[in-house]
This record gives sequence, structure tokens and C-alpha cells, in this order.
Amino acid sequence: MSQLNISKGSVENFISFVPIIEEQKKIGSFFKQLDETIALHQRKLDLLKEQKKGFLQKMFV
Repeated sequence: MSQLNISKGSVENFISFVPIIEEQKKIGSFFKQLDETIALHQRKLDLLKEQKKGFLQKMFV
């Protein structure tokens, strides 16, 4: 495997888009809320699995 070289000129001429700070904060807030929602649903799913397990144990005792 060989090493790829990037010239200084390529880096200097590279144009990238960085959103303004307000937009970055909105994006961060959105993903934080999304993570919290996913975690909440995961906890609900875990509780339902435990409940199912309990019901199945009661059915076959």
C-alpha cells in the first residue's frame, strides 16, 4: 500500500462550507434531541421485553 500525497496548493485551494454558529447550534440541538428520543425509546423497548418475559414465564408455570 502506498501513501497518498496532498500538495500544499491543493489544501490552500480547498473550499469548504462551514455553517454559521447559530446554524451549528441548531444542528447540534437537533441531534441531541434525536439521541435523547432514541434513548427513551430504547428504554421503553427494554421494559417491554422484560414485561413480555414475565408474561411468558407466568403462562408456562
